[in-house]
Amino acid sequence: MNKRSVKRRSGDDDGSAIAMDRLSQLPQPILHIILSLLSQKDAIRTCVLSKSWRYLWHGRLNFELSDHEQGFIRNKKVWSFIDKTLQRYLDQNFSLQKFKVDIYHQELDSVLLQKWIPVLIMNMGVRSFSLSFHRSSIVFPLPLVVFQSESLVELHLQQCDLNIKSTDNVMLNNLQTLRLQEVKITDEIFEKIISSCPLVENLDLLRCTGLKSIKLCKHHNIKDFGCSLYDERTIIEVENIQILESVRIQNCRNWFLCHRNTQFPHLKSLNLDSVKLPVKTFDNFSSFFPCLSELVLDSCHGLKEFRLFSPSIKRLTIKMNPRKRMKAFIDTPNILYFEYSDNDDGVLPSIKFKTTSNEWKSKIALWTKMLHRDNDATPWFLKLNKLLKALSQSHITLRITLYLIYKVSQKLHINGSYGGLYKPVVVEHLKIRGCHSSYFDPTLLNGFFRICRPRFIHMNLYGEFGAKCDFAEYNISKLLPDETGCYFGLQDLEEVSIEIRDMKAKEWHCVKGTSLPALRSQHKIRFRLTWKEQLSKFLLS
Repeated sequence: MNKRSVKRRSGDDDGSAIAMDRLSQLPQPILHIILSLLSQKDAIRTCVLSKSWRYLWHGRLNFELSDHEQGFIRNKKVWSFIDKTLQRYLDQNFSLQKFKVDIYHQELDSVLLQKWIPVLIMNMGVRSFSLSFHRSSIVFPLPLVVFQSESLVELHLQQCDLNIKSTDNVMLNNLQTLRLQEVKITDEIFEKIISSCPLVENLDLLRCTGLKSIKLCKHHNIKDFGCSLYDERTIIEVENIQILESVRIQNCRNWFLCHRNTQFPHLKSLNLDSVKLPVKTFDNFSSFFPCLSELVLDSCHGLKEFRLFSPSIKRLTIKMNPRKRMKAFIDTPNILYFEYSDNDDGVLPSIKFKTTSNEWKSKIALWTKMLHRDNDATPWFLKLNKLLKALSQSHITLRITLYLIYKVSQKLHINGSYGGLYKPVVVEHLKIRGCHSSYFDPTLLNGFFRICRPRFIHMNLYGEFGAKCDFAEYNISKLLPDETGCYFGLQDLEEVSIEIRDMKAKEWHCVKGTSLPALRSQHKIRFRLTWKEQLSKFLLS
């Protein structure tokens, strides 16, 4: 190392020391706030900066700990660390803004928690309290004092016994966020808790047992409501909450959100997962939800045939159950993004789209097995072409995951050129993935070229568990130019360029003059295809 570089490094060290000295001169309350912006682990690391920083982290406003983090896994001193740290806070008369503990591996130390929770609530003025256990064998009996706090603004409990009786006094007058996860609770106790939270804005109930009915009719401040039911027979009723903005419901047969002639004028996001949809769900949909911008329908029952009209929806996601074929007419004039996914074998939806949107994107994700070798694959490709045609106004991403079931190569039968009736549709991205390296069909890519014109084709040379994917390698070799300079026998394909993925920079880079052996070291490859403006008749390879 030369003198100049040594001098430069010395100067850099001096500058860092000056900056650290200036930081140390800030008032301690300011430093405590700065440390509160760091994770517990990073805040503790600051103790090595200097003597003045050695115990400074003890005064940070947040205490957050997870025994799942490196350094705490299977460390039997976790509870001792919690005890000593909280004792320092108490001895120095510090207050805490946030207390958050996640236990994945440790055995429960109920005595220690029973000792400190009242102190945190009554003496330290904790505003955000989160206690989560992730082992099924642990159910912690929570002290009643947690539900009698005037200071709490956020409360998150997981696998805790609420230990509330009908005669107990519950006061959470300033609580704004309540999240109960995997707790046992009755309808009566839930109503008692929620009625004591007049300011609650965010409510989440996740896999709680014992609930038969959830009624939110008088809680006018709720803006965000999420519910994942343990028992799908539980009834959910939401009415007269005018400022509600976001709703997420999972695993529910009986939900009443728009069957009482109640409007939700400010609802922007609705996510329904494994929910039974009544027949009239989409009748007057835009009247009930005039401002709804995002709708997610995931594995919902009742989507066999429906019509949806909504001028406000900008993002629409539909995920179908296996063996359920959907028929839908969708009229969303201002759509920006549409996504459809299905993991069934060969079942494709029938969709008609009506929109005036000029710039929007669509994504189709299909999981399918190859048809039997004696069957004709033409109907499947024709249905896929029809689906793509319905979305042809958008920038389409088509992702196909193939579960191939025969070890021998099968001949995909594709009849002629479909009589010239099915014009190939422009697709922005075609992503093909084979899940089994030895099961592939060499004519598969031919089928896609008959129904679409992809601008990019993405392939992985390595499938699951790092196994080399013969399917991808074969089709990549077909996309490379032959001896005559022709690509895949397609007359309207002018040029194919190869791009590889830089995993660190997360960027695509174009490579030239690359052969298949040179590409085998790459995990992700894509081809950029340039087509002639006029789609001409093309040949089978």
